[in-house]
Amino acid sequence: MSSSSSSISSKRNFEFQPENPCYCGLPSRVRTSRTKDNPGKKFRLCPNSMNEGPKCKFWEWLEPETPENEVNSGKDKKELCNLTLKVSILENEISICKMKMEQENLVVRQEFEKLKWKLFTHKVVMIVLFLLFVFKK
Repeated sequence: MSSSSSSISSKRNFEFQPENPCYCGLPSRVRTSRTKDNPGKKFRLCPNSMNEGPKCKFWEWLEPETPENEVNSGKDKKELCNLTLKVSILENEISICKMKMEQENLVVRQEFEKLKWKLFTHKVVMIVLFLLFVFKK
């Protein structure tokens, strides 16, 4: 038996299992975890766990009940693997797009600097020509 923090459903929807008593000998109560780490996973605990007074601290995870759950779990694992692969491919494509954008941005900045220099040289030529024209008279 392992211990983990689990939240308890506020709906009070749980079942008792007389065939699986806790350490007190009372029918254990089955609850569903609502935690981030174990969402939807079922566990068994002592029915006195939420009451004041003595508690036996009985607590354990429940295993999947039917082979159908195992089949669904296998399908879920396959789907999860497929989705993980797709996410990895998309992340890779995003990285490639980012690199291309950075390269294009660099080219654009270089062209912009060339144009700024060209504009500057044209301004200088215009000023020189203007001064020559003014002082020639």
